[in-house]
Amino acid sequence: MKSITNKYLNSLFNSIGNDLKLLIKKAENRPYTTKNNYGAYMDLLTMLKPQLGLDNAVKLLILAGGNKSGIKQAKQILK
Repeated sequence: MKSITNKYLNSLFNSIGNDLKLLIKKAENRPYTTKNNYGAYMDLLTMLKPQLGLDNAVKLLILAGGNKSGIKQAKQILK
């Protein structure tokens, strides 16, 4: 199952990776109002969660270069 998920995520990242990178860049360019910018990542995860699931959205944002600590903090809040 793990390899299927990895293939799925890789394929998905190849399709939407550039868009995710732009969203992350936009979020990171805003002044941080929360530690590790987790507030901005909560917005992104909330947007992606219905289509991808929370865990997949987290993995894709990290693959796209997002702040790993901020993404993980946002995930804990959204669980």
